[in-house]
This record gives sequence, C-alpha cells and structure tokens, in this order.
Amino acid sequence: MIKLPPFDKNFGKEIKTIDIEGHKPTHASVLLLWYSKPTKNVKKVCELGSGTGFVSFGLEKYYKLEVLGLEILKELYDNALKAIYINKAKKVNFMHIDVKDVKKHLKAESFDMVVFNPPFHFSSTSNKIIREKSRKGSLSILQDFVVSASFLLKNKGLFVTVISPYVLPVFMNLLTSNKLTPQQMCIAYGKKAELVLIRGRKNGGNHLEIDPPVFLY
Repeated sequence: MIKLPPFDKNFGKEIKTIDIEGHKPTHASVLLLWYSKPTKNVKKVCELGSGTGFVSFGLEKYYKLEVLGLEILKELYDNALKAIYINKAKKVNFMHIDVKDVKKHLKAESFDMVVFNPPFHFSSTSNKIIREKSRKGSLSILQDFVVSASFLLKNKGLFVTVISPYVLPVFMNLLTSNKLTPQQMCIAYGKKAELVLIRGRKNGGNHLEIDPPVFLY
C-alpha cells in the first residue's frame, strides 16, 4: 500500500467549514483525510456522507483530486455548497442524496477512490437534532455505505474509511462480503482505542498491513 506521513492533529486547519451547532469536524474527520492520501492512479473520488465538506475540501486542497460529496441532510449540504466559495474549491461539488440511492443518480464503477466516515454510534442520543441524525448508526446504515462504496468503485479502486472498534467485527464482514478487501489498518488511541482507520481495494489481494498507532492526546 502507501506510506503515510506522521499524523498531525492540526492537519486540515486551513480548511474552512460552515458549521452547525452540534456538528463540526471531529478527530474522525481529520484522521480520515490524513489516511486518504491517494495512490498515483487516483484522480476522481467520492465521499459518502460528506457533511459540511471538511474531508471533501481537503481531498482537493492537499491531494489535487476531483471530488464529489454526497450528503442526505439538507442543512449540511447547503453549508457545504456555500463553503465551496470560501475555500476557493474548483474541483469539489456536492449532491443532496441518500447514500443508499447512488444507483439512481451515479454510474457504477465511476470513481477511483471512495472515502467514508459512516454514522457508527449505535447508542448515540443527543438533544441536538443534526448531531443525532449525523452520528446515529445502525447495521443497515453501515451496510448502505459499504454497498454504495462497492458500487461506485472501479475494480481495484481504493477505499478509505474510519469506524469505531466496537463495531469493527461486523464492519469487516460487511466490507469483505461486498468485495472490499481491507489491506491497511491504523488504530487511533485516546484513553483507549477510539477509532480504526481502514484502507483497501475492491477485489484486492488478501493481505493486511498494520500501521503504527496514532495517539490523539
């Protein structure tokens, strides 16, 4: 796979997003952007669940990619569109669609890379509506993200994702059953293992490399 630079918690600080109360870029967003350093053949990428656009803007800014972000929540989508001009992004666009509906709007195998930070907090509760909707996960939502990623990826295309260790076993099963082969993994620690980053390829070879851990604090 690819050798990554050391993680910097300030990575992406130049990116400007229009945030909503209860929703702003998190450690998972910064880690996903860092771990999404593309291989040379990657030119066109789709972000599933792009929120207000932090990762999408970073993919263009740092890696010079053409990016399409898909977001179901209208408030986040609208703010991502506004932030295109703030970030002077020339190769970033967004669509207001549900991830599970990609087959209705996009062609199969049309992207070199797909990145996604799916809602994985199965027990999440919040009185902030946007926070609750953007973080609340379920097995069916995880499956929607994985199935759509596989649909959009070219054969041997690269996927990059981030997930909670609590749902890692079921998530790995979803990936492999949908032709997405994990090949590179990194664990991010706070007081304990908090996040797992995964890179791999559609119909990729069955080998897995474990990267040095990241320490968030």
